[in-house]
Amino acid sequence: MLALDSEFDHEKVLCIQDDDTGLLAVLALHSTRLGPAVGGMRYRKYSALSDAIVDALRLSRAMTLKNAAAELAWGGGKLCVLDDGDMSRRQDRLLRLADLINSLGGAYIVGKDVGATLADMDVLASRSRWVVGIPEARGGLGDPSPATARTVLGAMNAAASVLWGEDSIAGRSAAIIGTGGVGGSLAELLAERDVRLLLADVDAARVAAVAARTGGQVVSVADALTADVDFLAPCATGEMIGAADVQALRCTVVAGGANNPLADESVVALLDARDILYVPDFLANAGGVIQNAAEFREQGWPVLWRLLDEADQRTLSVLRRADTSGQTPFDLARSEALASVASGSFRGSDLEPTAGHAPGSQGGPQDV
Repeated sequence: MLALDSEFDHEKVLCIQDDDTGLLAVLALHSTRLGPAVGGMRYRKYSALSDAIVDALRLSRAMTLKNAAAELAWGGGKLCVLDDGDMSRRQDRLLRLADLINSLGGAYIVGKDVGATLADMDVLASRSRWVVGIPEARGGLGDPSPATARTVLGAMNAAASVLWGEDSIAGRSAAIIGTGGVGGSLAELLAERDVRLLLADVDAARVAAVAARTGGQVVSVADALTADVDFLAPCATGEMIGAADVQALRCTVVAGGANNPLADESVVALLDARDILYVPDFLANAGGVIQNAAEFREQGWPVLWRLLDEADQRTLSVLRRADTSGQTPFDLARSEALASVASGSFRGSDLEPTAGHAPGSQGGPQDV
């Protein structure tokens, strides 16, 4: 209960139990001040409902920061589904979730997150228009994981520019923890730039396949965490780096695709004291939600590439201003994002989502 109390500053939290399908899920709406709450569906095994609640609370708050920092007219939300391994009822559960999302009348828009698949998003989109990250055949832009990897790469480039005065990361080294959609895509982008890769994942077959494609070396998660590398990229689940881990780190930069990679915000200061640059996760991994915004507005790939470039420039600006002001990038970026939320406004009005996907359609425009 203490953990729940310390995390709770949300507009609404729903716990959903459906006896007919066996569905057990948590939907947290942290803020809708800038627009509808947007955040992915996380479909994973949790040891208890309380763990899923805390995860939803923390992740939805992070989505508020991410959307505000990306100058999107969206608030923060998160859907965490407790996965009991029963695949036979998965579709029925997803359809039940779609009904729940519809009942909120556009207050929450769901995307893809850890454990969710494009097929899952297709099922949700068959019944609800409040879905992003849907297959291209249904009018979406598909898996947002490569776009997330793209802005992680941009964060690494920005760090190289600020720390070393270099416009290239060629010849540098990186340890990637988690080689799923985001981590695997990031590995490919870094391999193309001649970055030496250490790869770690609890899924041995998956990490081996990524290593075969990229020429990376497979190591344990523990070894990747403490590797002597330029970049450490957490791309699995969150809270990977705690206070007790900081002294053992030998990286120069932490920039990854995971949401909430630090156990808590106190770790930011510990990293800074060791001269380890932490690129805020809500800047580094913003590519996915930016793709979702482009999809929701039916803007297409050329616009998306421009938006991703603009996200890279925002990250570079934060790192430069933090470097000259003495603030950590996390503190600076968070304060600016929270100021946008508090004022109810942001500079990027051209990014405001104005369209939705009608259920069963090819993504025709709808009013929000």
